[in-house]
Amino acid sequence: MFWRKKEPEDFIEKKQYQKAIGLYKEKLKGQPQNTALLMNLADTLLLDQQVDLAIREFKKIAGIQTDQGFVLKAIAIYKKILKLQPDNTEVEHLLSNLSERMALTTESGPAKEKTSKQQSSSSTPVEIETELFKGLTQDEFKQVVSKLKLRHFDQNSIVVKEGDPGDSMFVVVRGDVRVLTHTDDKKEVFLANLGEGEFFGEIALLTGKPRTATIITNSKSELLELTKGDYEKIIAKFPNITKVVEEFHLQRTYKTVEAMIQAREKSSP
Repeated sequence: MFWRKKEPEDFIEKKQYQKAIGLYKEKLKGQPQNTALLMNLADTLLLDQQVDLAIREFKKIAGIQTDQGFVLKAIAIYKKILKLQPDNTEVEHLLSNLSERMALTTESGPAKEKTSKQQSSSSTPVEIETELFKGLTQDEFKQVVSKLKLRHFDQNSIVVKEGDPGDSMFVVVRGDVRVLTHTDDKKEVFLANLGEGEFFGEIALLTGKPRTATIITNSKSELLELTKGDYEKIIAKFPNITKVVEEFHLQRTYKTVEAMIQAREKSSP
């Protein structure tokens, strides 16, 4: 008779969370920096109502992701913690420190390897994985981060629908989404998949035009959203951000949803 070794998911399905947590901890002994395993552990701790321990793991994940250059993922984790504990001042401080480390990169060029044992990771410059945020000053970056909202979507969820008002921009931090549009005779057309670190909808912040495509999640996904209302509040104080967003949009026009549609129309018989 074939016997399969039980995995944590088997116990989670039975709501035996303590056993699942124990297995995740065993797996982590051999790979303590594995953020996927750490995330599974943190999520299972939440299911077991161990919020404080889950938050400890989330902070560990965010620290690892920051050091690895996955700043957007780290921001999403901190936002998740603030959803659980809105008054967590330590996380607010960590987000502020992240802004300062971003500023060090802007001022001194790309982050370099530490040359002194005394230099702590909390003061080491970090680079962000998207060109959009690289153009912001420390204060601008801090303002944008403060307004970003973490959104969770199950597989095959509609994020935005073609024709709806364009009132926010999104960045994919976990999972991936597909871009769809429709022909004049209502036939659905696939345009592209967008993965982690990719943006869509920034033109909504600039023009407020209706959505030109439908975006649907291919898998369980997490996205950071900046609404047009929050964007307008930010640029009232930091008008330079408009210029940064416009330049970013122009630099990647070939990758925007609108460009995908135009390219398809040109190639159609």
